[in-house]
Amino acid sequence: MLRRALAVVAAIALLTAFAQVAGAEPSTEEKLEAAKAEFEQLTREIEGQQQELNRLSMEAAAIAERWEVANGRWEQITAQLHETLFALAEAQADYQGLKADLEERARQAYIIGPGSGIEFLLGASSIADLSARMEYVNALSQEDADLATQVQNLRNALAAQKEDQQKLQTKRAKALEKVEAEQALLDAKFDEQEAVLDDLNAKKARAQEIVKGLEKRYARELEALTGLEFHGDAVFQVCPVDQPRAVYDGFGAPRYGGGYHPHAGNDIIAPQGTPIRATFSGYAQAGSNTLGGYSVSVTGALGYTYNAHLMQPGVTGQVSAGTVIGYVGATGDTSTPHNHFEWHPNVTPTDWPVSPYGYAVINTGYGSPAVNPFPLLAQVC
Repeated sequence: MLRRALAVVAAIALLTAFAQVAGAEPSTEEKLEAAKAEFEQLTREIEGQQQELNRLSMEAAAIAERWEVANGRWEQITAQLHETLFALAEAQADYQGLKADLEERARQAYIIGPGSGIEFLLGASSIADLSARMEYVNALSQEDADLATQVQNLRNALAAQKEDQQKLQTKRAKALEKVEAEQALLDAKFDEQEAVLDDLNAKKARAQEIVKGLEKRYARELEALTGLEFHGDAVFQVCPVDQPRAVYDGFGAPRYGGGYHPHAGNDIIAPQGTPIRATFSGYAQAGSNTLGGYSVSVTGALGYTYNAHLMQPGVTGQVSAGTVIGYVGATGDTSTPHNHFEWHPNVTPTDWPVSPYGYAVINTGYGSPAVNPFPLLAQVC
């Protein structure tokens, strides 16, 4: 971010000092950090909310599946109910017919009277006729008994079918009620979660606008204090060495090649031939010397970078951030392929993080002093 850019360290120190005054309003930098933190928090909350909506979608799919099952069961129950109603209607018709027959038999018996059977038997003309008449009377009595039994059986069957009908209707109602209740509850959850998500997205949009506004304000304040023009929120826009790589903060470590001197950069270890890129736009200039071997420097608006130990001469000419300007090698005073990377800003900071060797700035004796690039590399590598 801008506050760690070398060229603005002095300005940052001033802005921080202002914020430390008792009762002073938070600095633009502090407001910017708070706004970014809120933006990131809202982003995390939105991700969590989206996961909850995804879970609800899965739950809705499960309910839809249960609805299909319940609907199929409902159709089955409805078909059974229709069959029951049809059978009930037929049984009712049969019952009414048998009941009418039984009532007619009772009426005829009443009209004929209780002695009619005996008179019928006494009127026999012979023993054979008497036997035939007795069989007829017995058959009529059995028919009456059978008719009464059928009427009773149909009455019982009608009662059972009516009970089955009520059970089927109750079962269907409960099945539909259960699924509809689940769906209603899920719909309510969806509405609630979507409302929360809409609110979070609105807050995130507002936070993003605040961040953009504070970034512009912060850049203007730094420009006013330093006289430098800023673009973006970082001095280094890309890492100077592609993956795989390892950055070591050896700034200020003792070196003895060519005589004792403190190490004026960071070593970025990478395989031979790994691309080296311009960290910002500027003019690239290839070079070479005994200690650094093949090298390339890039001079931009805020200062210049120096890359050494290239496997072959670097490029010369105008470059943009990310342009390949050379390849990792082991030329010069080294046997390990790596990029010796230095940062020489136009403005030397007065307050900058020191390296493990206690150095933040080293005066190399040529050009502007070298400043420990590790805090900036940590942002992009």
